[in-house]
Amino acid sequence: MAKKPLLFFILYVYASFALRAQYHDYGFIQSNQIHVLTQQDSILTYAWTGGMNAMQFGKLDLDLDGIKDLIAFDVHGRRLIPFLNKAKQAHEINYVYAPEYIPLFPDDIYGFMQLIDFNGDGKEDIFTYKNGGIKVYQNISDTVLKFNVFTEQILSIYYENHINLFCTEGDYIVIKDIDGDGDLDILAFWALGKYIDYHKNQSVEKHGNLDYLDYKLSERCWGYFSESSEGNEIILHDDCNNNQVSKQHRHTGSTMLLFDENGSGLYDLVLGDMDYPQLVLLTNGGNKDSAHMIAVDTFFPSYNVPISLHSMPCPIFIDVDNDKIKDLIVSPLDLAYIKSENKKSVWWYKNYGTNEHPDFRLQTTSFLQDQMLDFGSGAYPVLFDIDDDGLLDLFVGNYGYYDTSTFIDAVLTCYYSASIAYFKNIGSKENPVFKLITDDLCHLRSKKYALLIPTFGDLNGDGKADMIIGTSDGTLLYAENRSTNDTLIFEEPTTSYQNIDVGAFASPQLFDINKDGTNDLLIGNQVGKITYYQNTGNESQAIFTWKSDNFGNVDLRDYEESYFGYATPCFFRTHEGETRLFVGAENGYIMYFKNIDNNLNGSFTLIDTLFYIQNNKPIDIHAGYRSSVSLGSLTNDTFPDLIVGNFAGGLSLYKGTTPPHISIDIATHAAENNIQEIKVFPNPAKDILHVSHPKLNISQLEIVDICGKSLRSFSIRGREGKINISSLSQGMYFIKVTLENKHYMTKKFIKDE
Repeated sequence: MAKKPLLFFILYVYASFALRAQYHDYGFIQSNQIHVLTQQDSILTYAWTGGMNAMQFGKLDLDLDGIKDLIAFDVHGRRLIPFLNKAKQAHEINYVYAPEYIPLFPDDIYGFMQLIDFNGDGKEDIFTYKNGGIKVYQNISDTVLKFNVFTEQILSIYYENHINLFCTEGDYIVIKDIDGDGDLDILAFWALGKYIDYHKNQSVEKHGNLDYLDYKLSERCWGYFSESSEGNEIILHDDCNNNQVSKQHRHTGSTMLLFDENGSGLYDLVLGDMDYPQLVLLTNGGNKDSAHMIAVDTFFPSYNVPISLHSMPCPIFIDVDNDKIKDLIVSPLDLAYIKSENKKSVWWYKNYGTNEHPDFRLQTTSFLQDQMLDFGSGAYPVLFDIDDDGLLDLFVGNYGYYDTSTFIDAVLTCYYSASIAYFKNIGSKENPVFKLITDDLCHLRSKKYALLIPTFGDLNGDGKADMIIGTSDGTLLYAENRSTNDTLIFEEPTTSYQNIDVGAFASPQLFDINKDGTNDLLIGNQVGKITYYQNTGNESQAIFTWKSDNFGNVDLRDYEESYFGYATPCFFRTHEGETRLFVGAENGYIMYFKNIDNNLNGSFTLIDTLFYIQNNKPIDIHAGYRSSVSLGSLTNDTFPDLIVGNFAGGLSLYKGTTPPHISIDIATHAAENNIQEIKVFPNPAKDILHVSHPKLNISQLEIVDICGKSLRSFSIRGREGKINISSLSQGMYFIKVTLENKHYMTKKFIKDE
């Protein structure tokens, strides 16, 4: 077990107040300033917004100027993408990417995001998934955008008992005033059911206002229909036998949109279903007090271009072109990363009718998305000066673009084709401009690889950078550089390069890690570790010899997310020649390691997760799941810049700036003797951390990271508590100990391997 050097500081605890302060090594600010051009020389408006896969949209006033702005939520990676609405007239689409508003939203939006004003104050609140139910944040904005938890779980009376109003993370439910009394009712599938439950909001009836979310199960078979247990077939005029547990069921996820499709004055229903690409329209032939579905259109909208969007299309009724008439936006909602369309995955149908009787006409299958750097699923950036002109070019590998889908043994299987894009830097050292040269370097898309991650270096001594490419099966491709003059040419890649195999999800980097003048090979993998192959050849012929499967004892697994880490390493050197490591991970953060030089057989030191500064506050860089990172000086200053990729297929840009001075206040009001008697052990700790006091009971323990962010808290009843810290990443943390007399103090501890 490696001891961590005290490179941060020594924490002294006083009876009244203690202040920790340090300078961070790197500073970043989020930026959109570097232009990216298409092959036709048009500028991508939203180049650095991070891409789009499984999208939901809502509107609220971000900057409190009285105009509703657009907020996009990508389920793949739980990413918010805010856009300020700058349209000046009807039918105008003019949105400006505004990432500065992201930190103002709650950071636990999962599954779905619906922006709806439940209390009639004109400010949209947030409804999202939480633990088998619905969590609500109230919009309490005054001079700035602000949210507060209204309820952790919406409850409903199921017969006689109050329990959480059930929905799944994979559903998009109806939250709407269905009965016309002004408060928001809810339609949701029951866990084991083929039927839709109707939960009536009793806020107006019981309280005389809209300030409550007070629900009661009103119907267990709303609309008198059911979903087939064999597929997405709809059964009309169902007998509504509510013994749902005993009946065969299939429900695993559905999307719903409730609106008056035909101008009848009754709410019709559009359904999307797990594994299927269509939307199904159910026509309501009942009355305002009792919905009864009497007809089915299995290819909605059949009068125009029907939706065909794997998997589980999610329809949203929203005005996006500022004509005060709601349009239709459709995108997949399958939670699985590799079961959906990912390049043309945001379909916009303009409404040429009215809100009461819409007429939807398809305008585009890539709304906003076609103005982004979007590489389907997965984006793995590499900055490298391939043509030796002194400017860093940009290469981007991916997991793949969606191709086709099929059912194998009743299970939906989707196929993807990976490729590598090449953007030449045609700008200057102070003002880079990336132009797309090809989105399929070496014509690899036709080979149907899943995952291609490139790295570059001269491996045969001819002065030209060759290319090694990682693949999903853990092996490598090799392509020799045969460029002439200004034309970039690689030979057709060969497979199974030097018989290297790291298991799965090979993320290679050529880098002279031992400083002997030749490129070594470092390869991240699905497990979350890094394999080291030393170059034991020479400048004319690289020979890679295995040295370690656990290089630096780097392990990026976050068990709160998955059992994998998906390490994507980026080793680099400082101006002083010191080796450092930034590495992307499954959980979407970028981890920063030091203590590498002269320690290739030891454990690297985890310093922190990377963050950027906004309004003088540190904010974790988290651009989406399965992050990847490339570092380089793009604007010829002294601070390196970052490009970060994510599994939604997009890139984010972080401009280097002066390293910030970060101060974290750690206060304590415990008496001196109480401070001395609190014990935290073992320290460093690997799995279990013990905290004890010989005289007083402990009421609460709270873990805080080195930026002051609260990670988790525990209620304790006794003089000793123990907590499992195995899921924490390696590094330094603080634990705030609150005693029964309300005194509290903070001590540091080291999470070790």
